[in-house]
Amino acid sequence: MYLKMKEGNAELLAPAAKTVSSRMEVFYNPVMKLNRDLSVALLKAVGKKRMRIADPLAGTGIRGIRFIRELPKSQIEYVLINDKNPKAYSLINRNLRLNKVKPGKAVVTRKDASMSLLEHGPFDYIDIDPFGFPGPFIDAAVKALARNGILAVTATDTAALCGTYPKVCRRNYWAEPMHGPMMYETGLRILIRRVQLGAAGYEKALIPLFSYSRDHYMRVFLRCESGAKKADDVVSMQLHACIP
Repeated sequence: MYLKMKEGNAELLAPAAKTVSSRMEVFYNPVMKLNRDLSVALLKAVGKKRMRIADPLAGTGIRGIRFIRELPKSQIEYVLINDKNPKAYSLINRNLRLNKVKPGKAVVTRKDASMSLLEHGPFDYIDIDPFGFPGPFIDAAVKALARNGILAVTATDTAALCGTYPKVCRRNYWAEPMHGPMMYETGLRILIRRVQLGAAGYEKALIPLFSYSRDHYMRVFLRCESGAKKADDVVSMQLHACIP
């Protein structure tokens, strides 16, 4: 059963679920509205024209639809809205029709998230917003990110980033977390570092634009600068940022 609701300037059909979990028929988390609000606000502030945008883990498609409905038309060439779940794919198309999105503004695919990025890139903006650890999607995202593009990454595995599960953090993020007053600041720095190191091997330097921690997640936005020297500079900063 789907309920009709409104978020931002968009309408959507979303599952009538009592609890938010990865077992939902189609994933939608209303608590993440602020996450999506800030994505729209950041792209408005950047003001880049004719952007190719990718939301490879789309769920209901609400993020991509809000980009189309709320950003100036001149800013968008098209939005890739992807989800490998066949029920999500069907619901995305229903929500696009509900919002009267014109053909060509949205490209809807039903593929593995990483494959969708690699097959349709490069992109000027990629939004990685998974359930849990974002690591499996970082490699494809940095490969598909255009010069001067922006990569947004959400991590909801805050127990690892904040030091409750230090072994998980070491294994997934290649870093030592800190459980205490500075754990959210440290967690954001660990997330940024993980994404930056994933990009450096492709001679891409990811420069933080904005980051924050709220509720159950951490969120970072990074701009891509290309070149071995710039990537080396980022790696050098990481090597010299050790905490005694």
